[in-house]
Amino acid sequence: MSLMKQNEPAETETQPVFILRGMPYYPHYTEKHIWVGPGHWTKRKEYTTTELAEAHARLTTMQLWKRSWTNEVKGWKIL
Repeated sequence: MSLMKQNEPAETETQPVFILRGMPYYPHYTEKHIWVGPGHWTKRKEYTTTELAEAHARLTTMQLWKRSWTNEVKGWKIL
């Protein structure tokens, strides 16, 4: 693999993100319907999709690395 290829930025795509009390919660890379807040993994908050919806978190989008499960989140894609 050439050095040029290694230095290319990873591709991103539009992904759903919840905002709760001003804090973003990003989709977990591998755990379906788990959303993680910023911070060190031992101290960060994690919520399920249902918990965030019930807390009236605002659903928005950001450019993130692709997650395999986020197409299952209803209502975030505008067709």
